[in-house]
Amino acid sequence: MVEKQRSGGLKEQVKGPLIIAVVLAVVAFFGVFIFATGGTQNAPQYSLSLSVAGAVFIVTLVLCATLMMIERPNDEHLGQGTGINRSSAKLYAEAKAKREAEARKKAVAERATGTADSATGTSAASSTKATAPQDAASDSHSRGGQMH
Repeated sequence: MVEKQRSGGLKEQVKGPLIIAVVLAVVAFFGVFIFATGGTQNAPQYSLSLSVAGAVFIVTLVLCATLMMIERPNDEHLGQGTGINRSSAKLYAEAKAKREAEARKKAVAERATGTADSATGTSAASSTKATAPQDAASDSHSRGGQMH
């Protein structure tokens, strides 16, 4: 089996940011060491210099790691699947197709009921008018003749 050759293994990815961070930390250490001492008459400020160098080292590594993550594109398979891994474009297309299919079914059903109503015509309308008073009378009898 031929293994895929990774471009830029872990050592190559970490080596550059570490070198940059170390160089900046050393520059910060010497800069703070010289300027915080305030001349040759005062005692050197080792603790302040080390603190600033450590902070510069950590901030530089975090910044480099963030920039490396932003630069690297996601794999194509991450935008596929189910649940939270589904791509929103596919979800939108599926929802749109579902809405359009329901609209078509509804239109077909309305056309079918529209032709059935037009065939019966006035007989359906007159039968509903005739049953309306009977329904009101039966409703009042079931309540015991009392209106609320």
